[in-house]
Amino acid sequence: MILFSLSDGLEVRVRSGKVFYFSPGFYAYCGSAKGSGGIERRVARHLKKEKKRHWHFDFLTTSGSFKLHSVWAFEGGSECVLFNLLLGVGDPVPGFGSTDCSCISHLLKVDIVGAQSILNSAGGKILTNFGEAK
Repeated sequence: MILFSLSDGLEVRVRSGKVFYFSPGFYAYCGSAKGSGGIERRVARHLKKEKKRHWHFDFLTTSGSFKLHSVWAFEGGSECVLFNLLLGVGDPVPGFGSTDCSCISHLLKVDIVGAQSILNSAGGKILTNFGEAK
């Protein structure tokens, strides 16, 4: 789970051609980070500014408006479960980051205090090895 902010409004066209519009504010991206290298490698890749933009989230992280707030890790929880937990404090961005499941989205614009409270209550741990995370 990555909490971040966008300092400016942003229009993003992903590889499929679909366009997403984002207003300034805080967002939560729910990702699984499965694969070789685990969460550290996946998040480090996401946070690189220079990279091939493959996943929807890459189109946000390469923007000058993107600022990392915190990275959260969970034992055994899927991105779909995390997304559903945050629905009470956020508004989903339909179709963003959930092309491989039946969720409406894996990205929400959130109330940052409410999101942090829910993530903490769900047993999340903040990872601090990503430089900008607080």
